[in-house]
Amino acid sequence: MILAIDTGNSHIVLGIIHQDGSIGPTMRMETNLTKTEYEYAADIKIILELGRVDLSKCEGAIISSVVPPVTT
Repeated sequence: MILAIDTGNSHIVLGIIHQDGSIGPTMRMETNLTKTEYEYAADIKIILELGRVDLSKCEGAIISSVVPPVTT
């Protein structure tokens, strides 16, 4: 399972890609340039828990972004 994160100017979309290539649940959160990395980490953790995503099964992650200040 791979965690996919697509960062856009207004929203960040989180999704799961299973080993067979199927897409699992997708979740959205607001893009906010004033959040710290710790705030993003906490928000992502909570959103994934609400989506019942078991991060211990993730083998990797993919991040795409058109918002460099958020990605760094």
